[in-house]
Amino acid sequence: MILSPFKVKKISDNLYIKVSNHFFYSDFGVRDFSEVGHYGRRYICTGTPGTGFIERESESHSYHEFVRGHMAVQKPQYLNMLFEKEPNYEREIKRAKELLHATTDERKREIVDCYVNALTIGRMEEEMQRLIRGVKDKMGHHHKKHLVSVISHFKRKIAQLEHDMSSVEYHLEKHYSPEVMQAYNEAVEAFAKMIARCRRVWHQSDKASGDFKQVFFDLGIFDFIRTDNFLPLMRDSKGVCYYMLPDAVIVARSSVDFDVVPLKPLTMVCQETAIEETTELLSSRVGDAACMILIPGLDLTFYFNHARVVVDFVEAVNKLKALL
Repeated sequence: MILSPFKVKKISDNLYIKVSNHFFYSDFGVRDFSEVGHYGRRYICTGTPGTGFIERESESHSYHEFVRGHMAVQKPQYLNMLFEKEPNYEREIKRAKELLHATTDERKREIVDCYVNALTIGRMEEEMQRLIRGVKDKMGHHHKKHLVSVISHFKRKIAQLEHDMSSVEYHLEKHYSPEVMQAYNEAVEAFAKMIARCRRVWHQSDKASGDFKQVFFDLGIFDFIRTDNFLPLMRDSKGVCYYMLPDAVIVARSSVDFDVVPLKPLTMVCQETAIEETTELLSSRVGDAACMILIPGLDLTFYFNHARVVVDFVEAVNKLKALL
């Protein structure tokens, strides 16, 4: 257990700095530094290194509240560090190695093996980021040549680690044919258009009582799985995340508690709400719902306030499945 919010570390013969023990949040391993300006949106880490989502443009007040809730957790707080509520590379490496040794699912082993390697490199980068922060704090507003050179030294090491990280991550483009990846990218594009258009998405959390809860879809990353366009991410109201790969859906309860469900046998049906539910029921529970997606294999039912973009997404997924 870490008790102090900082540690004193010797950098050179005459240089000692205070290094924070709080987790340092960054985009490392999620996207290349040059891509940050292109996407223009923040990466939101959701509790473990290499798992999170990309904040999207939205006029939804509830979505902004959702994002602010995640960002609030990232503020350094002593109690969060003390009770291990912050992300931690050492703890995550231990959990991932335990899963790697325990699982017999070859597909899951392949993902977790890459995850363990990525975590090992990410741990070094995160330590260096905290060292840089410590040097900057010591330097203050005074430009000191020696301290600047120390910062440059660490930044060069981080640049090298970026190349190392890329070599060990699970890159989708290396595991699927160009035809499958093209169809997958079209499905991702359709998904992005759907979540941009649909301000409100509801999950039917209890079919017996007709209970509906608002949820949020995004483009995200899971366990450092890399792709140029990020992974379609659906969430249910019970805290489970569903990441879509070209040939599978990762049903993630946590970064080390997940199932890999084949995509091809999964049925994804889009229906206008009037077919399944009465207008009176929908207006009283989910307001202006226009259509729904049913995924029986995952026991999921989602409602949306627009129809055309949802139909386009389902059609793109079906086109992808035809190639598997």
